[in-house]
Amino acid sequence: MNKTSKLALAIAGALTVPATYAADNTGQPLEEVNVTVSPLDKPADAVAAPVSVLSGEALRDAAAATLGQTLESQPGVANASFGGGVGLPVIRGQSANRVKVLNDNLDVADASNTSSDHAASIEPLLAQRIEILRGPAALRYGSGAIGGVVNVIDGRIPTQVPEALEGALEMRHNSGNSQDAGVFRLSGGAGRVAWYLDGVYRDSDDTEIPGLAIIHREEAHHDEEHAGEEHGHEEEEFNTDGFVGNTNARAHSYSGGVSWITETGFVGLSVNQLENNYGIPLGAHEHHHEEEEHGEEDHHEEEAAGDEHEEHEHGEAPEVVRIDMAQTRYDLKGEHQFDDGYWDKLRLRLGYNDYEHTELEAHGDHFHEGTRFTNEAWESRIEVTHDDGGEWRGAYGLQLSNKDFAAIGDEAFVQPSKTRSVGLFTMKERAWGDWHLDLGGRAEQVSVDPDQGESQDFNLLGLSGTLQYFLAEHQHLSFGATHAERAPVAEELFADGAHLAEARYLEGEEDLDKEKSFNLELGYHHHNEEASGWHAARVEANLFYNRVTDYIYAANTGEENHEEELAVYGYSNRDAVFYGAEASVRLPFAGGHYVELFGDSVRASFTSDLDLHHGEEEGEAGHDHDHEEGEGREYSRDVPRMPPLRIGLALGGDYDQWNWELRTTKASAQERAGAFEEATDGYTRMDLTARYNLKLGSTDAVLFASARNLLDEEIRNSASLLRDFAPEMGRSVEAGVRFIF
Repeated sequence: MNKTSKLALAIAGALTVPATYAADNTGQPLEEVNVTVSPLDKPADAVAAPVSVLSGEALRDAAAATLGQTLESQPGVANASFGGGVGLPVIRGQSANRVKVLNDNLDVADASNTSSDHAASIEPLLAQRIEILRGPAALRYGSGAIGGVVNVIDGRIPTQVPEALEGALEMRHNSGNSQDAGVFRLSGGAGRVAWYLDGVYRDSDDTEIPGLAIIHREEAHHDEEHAGEEHGHEEEEFNTDGFVGNTNARAHSYSGGVSWITETGFVGLSVNQLENNYGIPLGAHEHHHEEEEHGEEDHHEEEAAGDEHEEHEHGEAPEVVRIDMAQTRYDLKGEHQFDDGYWDKLRLRLGYNDYEHTELEAHGDHFHEGTRFTNEAWESRIEVTHDDGGEWRGAYGLQLSNKDFAAIGDEAFVQPSKTRSVGLFTMKERAWGDWHLDLGGRAEQVSVDPDQGESQDFNLLGLSGTLQYFLAEHQHLSFGATHAERAPVAEELFADGAHLAEARYLEGEEDLDKEKSFNLELGYHHHNEEASGWHAARVEANLFYNRVTDYIYAANTGEENHEEELAVYGYSNRDAVFYGAEASVRLPFAGGHYVELFGDSVRASFTSDLDLHHGEEEGEAGHDHDHEEGEGREYSRDVPRMPPLRIGLALGGDYDQWNWELRTTKASAQERAGAFEEATDGYTRMDLTARYNLKLGSTDAVLFASARNLLDEEIRNSASLLRDFAPEMGRSVEAGVRFIF
């Protein structure tokens, strides 16, 4: 029986769980909150698309240094890690320019989609709620959301005046990387004015792991070429034992916001300042060419590799590289509630982001500035909803964005460019009897204008329809179909150079076609948090099939650029199919105990042959590629870096003052690695979390602790480009205290 069949049987079992067996349940019901990924003010239970919401104490338990690590236990979500400082969400096998990370419904507008070593400019420890929309969300959010959306709500702009001063203070320590973190949040107001302040500070050392960090994979042809050579003079290959070198990090972020509140709405402003300095794991970033002399002044010496555990290193240490990120973001948000009539609400969002990061390279004992990436971007969104009590209600929206991106320096693998987009969309819904229908459409125009060369323009169309049938008030079936399109981004069109942080040579293709996705979704949903006993069972199951025409990806050509001695990756269009499932069943028992079964799977394969338009032509133009490996070898039909099949079991208890959960996840080996890529082994991960609530006068306090990877497994993340250099953290304990007043 194959893996997909096993998960299908698990879903079938989930759908047959009886929800009528009576038993006591002392667990507290969750507060119903409308999700903002729907413009129509709907709770997650009622949204037609598959939505997960992480909030409250569950979010505090999961919150980590990176967004990907925070969300990796959510159904259908994996973590594309790049050492301890970078973790980007992967939704159903889609990531980067197909998954849009939002800050309160606006693009974060950083450089995280440009490269896997660029961290997202989001601090999960400051999040109040995170909404994950699995599957195409391009209808409302545009071209970059063809695979899904992660919307981080932080409350920087108040929407109401607090009755009294409110705040929270949290301190935590993690043994797995000696991370110390502190968070504060404070809000208040008087009259019609409300204000908000927050801040976070993180400082960590190298990530501790079981065993060696780097897997040295020798090519067969290399062994053949050196079969007759003497080996006595061979140099020992570099590695670290028990830790991943140069993964220490330091970050801080501060925000302030103020709003004017009226009886019919609000308008508010916020400012955020973020600085993040983190290391690229040793061995991932290497110069193979002769290095130039640098005469620049020393920079950020205090952020150097820190404690590198020299006694546990073998071989000559490779180059040390760090990323120094700085961002200033300004946001405007407003809402107006109309009086009785056809129109319901008018919402306005405007964001401006000034982002830059510099790659710091160690030459001797000092750091010098290398390549600098900048992104100056603004985005605006205006939406108006209508609901006159008739048969239909819906929303109309306009979205505008402008991004000015540049990479300057020796490793600038993509030229500066400006990207502009204009999108118009509408969403409608109607309910009759036990049926509910959602329809929507979007038209968008995207223009990518490089410094050198011709501008590329793309006209995009999105259409969606979902039909829901409510078996009961809290139980429904849904079937949806979505057509979405994505325009290629600047690096896919114009990349041409060595990207040493990823250890690959990237070649763009100016003649790329837009992606066209057709997604089918079948779901079952049962939630009734206010019920007792087995009436409160939570069941979710989704099956999806996504056919993508002209899927854009960087194909490992099997060739090598002689000058840089790096593998050549060429962007190309290729038809692909993604399909899979997610399922979870949570059963409550007497005394506040519960058991949860869960699993997710995604399979992705190409359905057309690879067509690298530029292979031989660019080699003749002077890129000096070695075609020896690529010629005569059949390209894999497997899409690279897909998450593995995961199944798991959680046991827990939810009592008056404290709760606990033991979660075990079994991940299968990922043997469908893609052309010229390596498979990853399976693993079993066991995590234990616990919280204790107490009252200190008028202040609520929470003592919390979590033990991660209790079995101390070596976990190589198949979705990570850096899986051979930086495994996930080994056994660790994180503990802290949170005060709420």
